Amino acid sequence: MDRKSWIQMIFTIAIVVVVFFAIQAWLLPKRAPNGNSSTPAANTVEPPTVKDVTPASQRATEPTAADKEHGFDPIARANAKKIKLANEHLTAVLSERGGVIESLAFINEKGENVFLHTPDDPTVEPTRALQLINPSDEPTGIAPLALRLDANDTMRNTSRWEAGAITSNARGDKSISFTFPPAPRTESDGTVIVKTLTLRKDTFRIDVALSIENRGENKVEKVAGVWGAAGITNDSIRGSGDYSRIALYGSTLNKRYSTDKSGDIVSEFEKKLGKYNAYLDEEKSKPAEPYVDTVWLDDKTGEGYYLMAHGLRTRYFLAVLSADIDQPSTQYSGHIKPLTINNERTIACSLVTPKLEVAPGKSALTRLVFYVGPRDKASLDAAWDAAPPKDEEVPNHWIELAPPGWPFIVTAPFAWVLRNLSNFGNTGVAIILLTLIVRLMLSPLSFKGQKSMAIYTKKMKVVKPKLDAIKEKYQDRKDRDSQLAMLQETREAMRAENVGFFPFGGCLPMLLQMPIFIGLYQTFANAFFLRHQTFLWIHDLSLPDASIPFSLELHWLPGFISGFVTHNGIFTINLLPLAWIALSLIQMKMQPKPDDPQQAAMQKQMGCIFPVMGMMLYSYASGFALYFMVSSIYSLIETKLIKRHLIARGIVDPPKPKLAADAKPEYRGSK
Repeated sequence: MDRKSWIQMIFTIAIVVVVFFAIQAWLLPKRAPNGNSSTPAANTVEPPTVKDVTPASQRATEPTAADKEHGFDPIARANAKKIKLANEHLTAVLSERGGVIESLAFINEKGENVFLHTPDDPTVEPTRALQLINPSDEPTGIAPLALRLDANDTMRNTSRWEAGAITSNARGDKSISFTFPPAPRTESDGTVIVKTLTLRKDTFRIDVALSIENRGENKVEKVAGVWGAAGITNDSIRGSGDYSRIALYGSTLNKRYSTDKSGDIVSEFEKKLGKYNAYLDEEKSKPAEPYVDTVWLDDKTGEGYYLMAHGLRTRYFLAVLSADIDQPSTQYSGHIKPLTINNERTIACSLVTPKLEVAPGKSALTRLVFYVGPRDKASLDAAWDAAPPKDEEVPNHWIELAPPGWPFIVTAPFAWVLRNLSNFGNTGVAIILLTLIVRLMLSPLSFKGQKSMAIYTKKMKVVKPKLDAIKEKYQDRKDRDSQLAMLQETREAMRAENVGFFPFGGCLPMLLQMPIFIGLYQTFANAFFLRHQTFLWIHDLSLPDASIPFSLELHWLPGFISGFVTHNGIFTINLLPLAWIALSLIQMKMQPKPDDPQQAAMQKQMGCIFPVMGMMLYSYASGFALYFMVSSIYSLIETKLIKRHLIARGIVDPPKPKLAADAKPEYRGSK
C-alpha cells in the first residue's frame, strides 16, 4: 500500500472513531442546562423555604432532656428492631430507626431469588440475589423513605418510631404504619407524624402516606416529604453514566405533559452543590445549603412545573419517588444531597409537597409512591395498574422512565418484536429471528446496492482505457487550464458511458442502514429482558460473551482504553466480536476486486473499519455481537446468491476457470 493509501486509511478510521463517539454523546441523556455553569439563568427561582416551628433549643445535634421528652432520642441502627415486608417480587427490611427501608433485596416471600446480582467478572455466573438497597450508618439518618420535614430531621430520622402491626387488604396489599413520636408523646408543636407504607401485591411499588396530626392548640405549617433512594447497587458497568439521577417533570397547565431531565451521573453533584452555594452567596446573600435544589438544577422556572418522579437509576433498575397520581396539579419539588454511603460517593433524592397548613385537631395527608424495580415498561405498567388514579384520563407517565432508546421510531418496534419473540422461547433464538427479520427487510436494499456496484465496476472497465489515455495526455501539463481541460474530458468520457464519479447507488443502502444500526445498539443497551438470559455457552446476553473461562484484572488501564477492552476493569476473551471481524473480512474478500487502483485502495480501507468496529464493541453486550454474527453469515449467503443472479443476468462476468497445476495452455496450430 502506498503512502497516499495509508493516509487515506488512517483518515477513514479516525472519522469512524469520531462519528462513533459523537453518536454515543448525542444519544446519551442531555445534561441539565445549569449543570456546568456557575451562573444560573436570570429567571431562576429561589428554593422553597421550609418553615420550622420547632423551638431553637431543640435543634442540637445531641438531644437535650427536653428533646427526649418529645421522642428525639437517637438509637444505633444495629439496635433498632427490623420488620420484613415481602411480596412475590421483593423483600424490604424496615427499621424502627426512622421508619425507613434499611435494605431491599429481590427475594420473594417464599425466600426464592427473583433477580440475581451481576458479578463484576463476566466469566463468573451469578448466584446470589440482587440487593438493590443496602444498610447504611449515614449519620444524618437519610435512608430510603426517611422524613424530609424541618431542621429536626436528623434527630427524628435516627430516633425510634413506633411500628404497628402488618395488615393486609382484600387485594393482598400489605401495610405497616410508623408513628413519631411514640404514644402518648407529641412534638413540641403538638404534632404527631404517621408514616404508612403499603407494599402492593405482585408489583415493585411501595405507597407512602404521610399524615401530620395537629394535637396542639395552634395552627402549624409544614413542608412534608421523604428522601428516596440514598444510594443503590449499580448492577451494571461500574463508574459509568448508567448510574445516574433521573427526574420527570409535569405541568399543571397540561396533565398530559411530561419531560425527562435525567442523565447527570452521581459523581457530578458535589460540584453542582458547590456552584449552587456560590450562587446563593453571590446572588441571594443566603447561607450555604447541604443540598442542591432541583428547580435551580433543572432550570424548571416556568409557571406550573412540578416534579412527577425523582430518584436514581442504573442500566436496568430504578429506585424512584413519584408524586401522588391523584393530585396532578400539586407542585412537588425536591432536593439532591451528596452522601458517602459504605465508602462510596452517591446522592439522595427527595420529593416534597408545598406548604401544608394543619389546624388544631385536624390532620393533613400527603401521598407518594416509591417504585424500586426493573427499568422495564411492563413492570412500570403493572405498578401503575395496581392502584391507578381516579381520573382515568391521567396517562401513565412512569413508562417514560424506561425509554427503549433513540431513535424511538426504530428502537420501539425492535424492542417490541424482540420481547414478544423471547416470550415464545430462548432469548438467543429470538435475537437470531430478529436478525433474520431485519436482514430480510433490508435484502432489497442489499440487492440494489450490490447490483449498482457491479454495474459501476463493469462500466469502469470499459471507460478505464479512455481515462488512462486522458491522464497520459495531460501527464506533463500541470497548469490550471490543462487540469480543467483534463477534468472536462474525463467527465465527457464517463458521461458517454453513463458512469458517475462516485458509486452512490452502492453507498446509499449502507447509509440507510445506519439508523437501524443505531436503533439496535440502543435496543440492546436498554432491553431489561436480556439481563441474565443464557444462550448456548453464553450465560448473560447483556454482558460480553466471555467464551473462554479466563479473566484478568486490568484496572490500571486508562479509562478510554479500558472501556473498549474490559468490563468493569476485567479483561475476558470474547470470541463473538472476534469471529464477526473474521467473517466481515471474508465477506470483503468475496467482493469483486475493482481494476481502478483508487477504488481498490478504498476497498482495502473499508476492510480496516471492521476490526476497529469489532474492538469498539468488544466489551459490549454479547446479544448485540450475536446479532452481528448471524447478520454476517446471512450476508455471506446473500452475497453468493446475488452474485449468481447477476452472473445469470449478464451483469457480472462469470469467474474464469482455474487451470490445473499440471495443465499446459493450448497453442494455436498445436495438434
